[in-house]
Amino acid sequence: MLSIDHRLGKNLSEQTTLLIYAAFIGIGGGYGAVGFRFLINEFTFLFFQHNQTELASYYGVRTLFVPVIGGLMVGLLVHFFAREAKGHGVPEVMYAVTEKKGIIRPRIVVFKALASAICIGSGGSVGREGPIVQIGAAWGSTFGRLLRIREHHLKTLVACGAAAGIAATFNAPIGGALFAFEVILGNFAIANVSAIVISSVLSAAIGRIYFGNMASFPIPHYQVSGIAILFLFAVLGIIGGLYGVAYSKILLFFENLWDEIKVMPEWLKPAVGGIFVGAIGYLFPQVLGVGYPSVEKALLAHFDFSMLLILMVLKLLMTSITIASGGSGGVFAPGLYQGAMLGGAVGIVFKVLLPQMHISDGVFAAVGMSTVFAGSAHAPITAMIMLFEMTGNYQLILPLMLATVIATTVSTKINRESIYTMKLAKRGFDIIRKRASDRLSSFLVEEVMHPEKLCLRDTMTLDEAYKNFENSEEWFATVRDMEGNLLGSVSRAQVLEELQHKHGSYIITSILPKKIGHIPSKATLSEASKMMNQLDLNYLLVVDDNFKPIGVLGSSDIIRCYKE
Repeated sequence: MLSIDHRLGKNLSEQTTLLIYAAFIGIGGGYGAVGFRFLINEFTFLFFQHNQTELASYYGVRTLFVPVIGGLMVGLLVHFFAREAKGHGVPEVMYAVTEKKGIIRPRIVVFKALASAICIGSGGSVGREGPIVQIGAAWGSTFGRLLRIREHHLKTLVACGAAAGIAATFNAPIGGALFAFEVILGNFAIANVSAIVISSVLSAAIGRIYFGNMASFPIPHYQVSGIAILFLFAVLGIIGGLYGVAYSKILLFFENLWDEIKVMPEWLKPAVGGIFVGAIGYLFPQVLGVGYPSVEKALLAHFDFSMLLILMVLKLLMTSITIASGGSGGVFAPGLYQGAMLGGAVGIVFKVLLPQMHISDGVFAAVGMSTVFAGSAHAPITAMIMLFEMTGNYQLILPLMLATVIATTVSTKINRESIYTMKLAKRGFDIIRKRASDRLSSFLVEEVMHPEKLCLRDTMTLDEAYKNFENSEEWFATVRDMEGNLLGSVSRAQVLEELQHKHGSYIITSILPKKIGHIPSKATLSEASKMMNQLDLNYLLVVDDNFKPIGVLGSSDIIRCYKE
């Protein structure tokens, strides 16, 4: 691989060159977001002869069959051209950064944009943030690979692309950068800050040229004062955190449900899901597409209590069906939608119970958006800052901070996985463990334990044991009894040392340690290292769930893994 400063000359430092590349990623990501939103509008008009804003009040008969047609198109596109374009996209980016060295196929830029634009344009109840994150990340990965950038910097450019997409589409440059740190990378490493910030700023600037320099959800500047009302927002935080967990688990439930349907091909499932989407959308068009017009109405307190609850439940159902059946789109916007409805409903309850406090349910709707997103995504900093940027109301900052932190605390206590990591955990990939700051906590014992290639019987003498070592290149061997039970491990050096002391006739079990430590195969290397130190051992027997020894973990295995 070439170092990145080979491309712009050796007069520029590596960090400066990375910043220049980040600028290109930001510009490309900004125009990518503009183009993606243009595609959504074009497909919406093609299918309904209306734009996304008008779709919320469209009660036409087209709603019954258009989602079916759109679902069929998405299913064929995803199945035959880019399987990664299925779903909400962010988990695929997280997996690419953590496990695939930042490599994302270039075709994702095109096919994710098409699949998601068709899905949203035909009424699919999903958001545009997941696709734009995946599109921007794929652009960053493609750009970096074309320039043969090293793995560490390639991951940074992938995060730059994700930040650029969020920043442009929501006019939230700070939120875009924080999303890249907190969700995509899972850390706030100082080395990445400058590049991601530059990318986010340039992308947001391009977005403002085309979409205008205004908040995504312009709302009246509500006044939130006094300590008493903060207790009400704390209650909202608890409710929002619980709902965030429910949102994640219900989405996963529907995905598992649709995965179990084997009687129809995968490419047909989105069309079948479109039948349900069309039927619900025909009665309640407010839940079709991204749904931001309805969010704005909730923020302005234009819905009554019953309508808020109906739209909240239907949006949860529609989003789960759209994504689980194989549609393409994000879960961020539906989370904001449900949060606005939930917050608005809670605000109405408080307004009725406490009329003397002059409560505005619009304020609770705005804060509710942050609590549900934080509760489902486990990203409190991103949630509170993005909602502040998207509303442009500084008066919300105190209740936003309080309710968001409480929501995150509640949700993480109940559910270890976020709405983004659940999908990866379902595949058997523990991204939370992989991202642990303690690198030894990122690996399980079973992943690095030494394979058993040389096995010695417990009845062997040390002379016989050494002959086995001479016929093998192994430096250690396991010792098992006649029933095959694992008793321990000996090294070539141990046996050789005993032979030098004329102990060749000794039985091999005589040199096994008096105390032997056992470590579960699912334990981390950090736990294994601590156990070795406590017991003063240089190896442990690895046991399965039934406490049956299945292998050996030596201190050298831990050292080797740490070096790699």
